[in-house]
Amino acid sequence: MPESMSERPELFVGGRWTPARGGERIEVRNPATGERVGAAALASPADIDDAVAAARASFDSGVWAGASPARRAEVLHKAADLLEKRAPELARSITAELGCPIWFSEGAHVPNPIRHLRYYADMARDFPYDERRTDGVNTSVVTQEPAGVVGAVTPWNGPLSTPTLKTAPALAAGCSVVLKPPPETPLTVHALSDALSEAGLPEGVLSIVPGGREAGAHLVAHPDVDKIAFTGSSAAGKKIMAAAAGRIARVTLELGGKSAAIICDDADLDEVVPRLLPMALMVNGQACIAQTRVLVPRSRAAEVVDALAGALRGQKVGDPADPATTIGPMVSERQRDRVAGYVETGRAEGARVVVGGERLDLPGDLAAGWFVPPTLLAGVDNAMRVAREEIFGPVLAVIEYDGDDRAVAIANDSPYGLSGSVWSADDERALGIARRIRTGMVSLNGRPQAFGTPFGGYKESGLGREMGPEGFRAYLETKSIAIGS
Repeated sequence: MPESMSERPELFVGGRWTPARGGERIEVRNPATGERVGAAALASPADIDDAVAAARASFDSGVWAGASPARRAEVLHKAADLLEKRAPELARSITAELGCPIWFSEGAHVPNPIRHLRYYADMARDFPYDERRTDGVNTSVVTQEPAGVVGAVTPWNGPLSTPTLKTAPALAAGCSVVLKPPPETPLTVHALSDALSEAGLPEGVLSIVPGGREAGAHLVAHPDVDKIAFTGSSAAGKKIMAAAAGRIARVTLELGGKSAAIICDDADLDEVVPRLLPMALMVNGQACIAQTRVLVPRSRAAEVVDALAGALRGQKVGDPADPATTIGPMVSERQRDRVAGYVETGRAEGARVVVGGERLDLPGDLAAGWFVPPTLLAGVDNAMRVAREEIFGPVLAVIEYDGDDRAVAIANDSPYGLSGSVWSADDERALGIARRIRTGMVSLNGRPQAFGTPFGGYKESGLGREMGPEGFRAYLETKSIAIGS
């Protein structure tokens, strides 16, 4: 077993803690202060081979794939209970390695994985795997079977939630899983291996092998991996599709976004702004579903810009461990510089920086943190890079429009189609606009999606869906068996 949650000197391969073959380790730094949080072993391609071999052997043996749905449900439920007992510790760990505010870790990053485990446990137990179909003469059984060995590659902005979003339905379906988290956040994710092992998951069924791009590419290309589940950039998603094509591996891809928030001319800004900002600034703006293109009627542009600017100036930027903080640091110095570079690109393109856009001068230990102030760009044209490319930081771009048709056209004029929102005093009007937006998810007036609805996008935002029954079926294969008349 590992020394602690913050010290993970070995890899979890096939249910056992083993030294990394390449011997590589990474020190994890708190993005707010630069202080050491812990260290973790990183996987090499050889470690990936070991993990896939364990997954393949476990799947082919039927030790988990052949277990009853009730048994799989029991293990997942117990794992959820074990994570829940560690919830305060997990929240602190996520905030320390990611830099998101502690209240977000407590309210989303920890409860959601627990909820996913329980949801898919119940689905594993209750799902109708077999269906008899007849044409009046012949009868077949249409049955659902686990897809096989799953290679799951996850990003740093959901250290525990995104891995669980893939692992929970895959395990519920009876698959064996090799999970490759990123080197930026390699610590908290191992709480999942701790919980599932203690809950009774058989050896070989799960490996958690943090690593860089080489390890991820090796996993994706591995001939013994039947399905790839990936969350990350659209550029990486295209490479994964190409690698999977050679063996027709199944893929689920949740990729980038540049979501549009359409504020209609009848919207009440006193209602809109406090509900919109959390949707734009979650995880310090480092979220694929962030509502960062704010489309406003030209007649109300000045009013909307003033309201947003005032709200952004009121954000508390600082220590993410402080419950009063609303904006923490970027995950890394590289990400901080990338976001700051986009702000300068916006200036060069002709956008006006209304709020933010400067380096922050924070006191004490925070002076070494990787902070970007919440920034508002006005006068943005939808052809600008800051309107078309995913910035992944607390940067909002205000784009003016004339009429609902033009708002829909601007919202759809994007290579992405992941999320979005419509804000209007008239719900029917908002719903009509939402139906015309080419995106996987839309919120009316900031209302949250119901748990169990599908998550995913159109166009370059991905392929397939996660969450809900759709997320479970993504890990199943369909077989038809002719049984006679």
